[in-house]
Amino acid sequence: MDVLNEISKLQDEFISLESDKERDAFKLKMRDVLSRKNKKELEEFHEAIQVKANETIHVSEALINEVNFKKALEDIVPAITWSYIAEHYFGKSRSWFSQRMNGYHVNNKEAEFSKEEKNILADALMDLSDRIRNSAHLLKEHCL
Repeated sequence: MDVLNEISKLQDEFISLESDKERDAFKLKMRDVLSRKNKKELEEFHEAIQVKANETIHVSEALINEVNFKKALEDIVPAITWSYIAEHYFGKSRSWFSQRMNGYHVNNKEAEFSKEEKNILADALMDLSDRIRNSAHLLKEHCL
C-alpha cells in the first residue's frame, strides 16, 4: 500500500472515532504502526502527512470562503432579484447565476464564482444600493 493511501485510510478511521476510548486505542495503533517503520519509511510517512495536511488546509480554506461568501449575502438573498443581477451585470442567465450561488455541479465540477465574478457581484450590489438609496431620497423629497 502506498503511503498516501495508508494515511488516507488512517485519517478516515480517525474521523470516524466517536469516543475518547476509541481515540486512545487509535493512538496506540498509531504508535504500533510507526514503530514498525524503518527510517526511510518514517520520512516518507512524514512527507505524506504534510501533503495530506496541506490538502486538508486547502479544503478547509475553501469551505471557510464559501461560508463567508454565503454569510455575507444571507441578509439580502430573499430581497434581491438575482435574475436581474445575472442578466444586467454578468450578461448571463438566472440558472448560470443560481448554479454558482448554490454550488451546483456542472460538468462534474462544483460551480462557483471566480474572484473576478465575486468582484462584479460586489460592484453590482454597491450599484444597486446606491440606486436604492437615491430612490429613497427622491421619495422623501416628494413626500414632504
